[in-house]
Amino acid sequence: MSLILGILAAVTAAPAIGADDILANIKAGRMLCSNPGELTKTCTTIDAYAPAADGAFADTGELMINETPLITLTTTSVVRVQNGAICGTMLEADLLAGKVRVNGALLPPDRNAAVLAKVAEKFSSIFGKQACETVSLIDGKLLKFGQIEGVDIKLPGKPVKWIAPGEGYTVASRTPPAPAAQPPQQ
Repeated sequence: MSLILGILAAVTAAPAIGADDILANIKAGRMLCSNPGELTKTCTTIDAYAPAADGAFADTGELMINETPLITLTTTSVVRVQNGAICGTMLEADLLAGKVRVNGALLPPDRNAAVLAKVAEKFSSIFGKQACETVSLIDGKLLKFGQIEGVDIKLPGKPVKWIAPGEGYTVASRTPPAPAAQPPQQ
């Protein structure tokens, strides 16, 4: 009897979501981790998606912009899943509303605004343009590729992994910190 129940449970269980099925992973509440460090449970970027109006999603992304000291930038923008890609328009207002952290601590508002103004200067050429990212399973590796205004970004695919919110991943260096020097024993 338990064998029959086991087979029935296996047959009626929800189908596994393909790693390259962006919409299914987002709807399942998963976040996208770029450059995952399996041992350190770290990512250089984590994007979390929440339902927004008209089938869109609010993409709250935290990006490592410096390793030591650890500096991260968190922004929120509106994206849509179109033709199997995550697409959104780069808006200066989204960047300027971002939050910069140094070793986990928020910068004071005046310093945050100054840093964001400098970052906005560097990215001014892509504001108002549509950026899309696809996720593809290639040779057993999940890779993310980007486009701006339909033109491929000339960079190799970036390794990514779908993660659940409770898995403990954070934005940080994939390299574990060096152990502290121990004083000589006497």
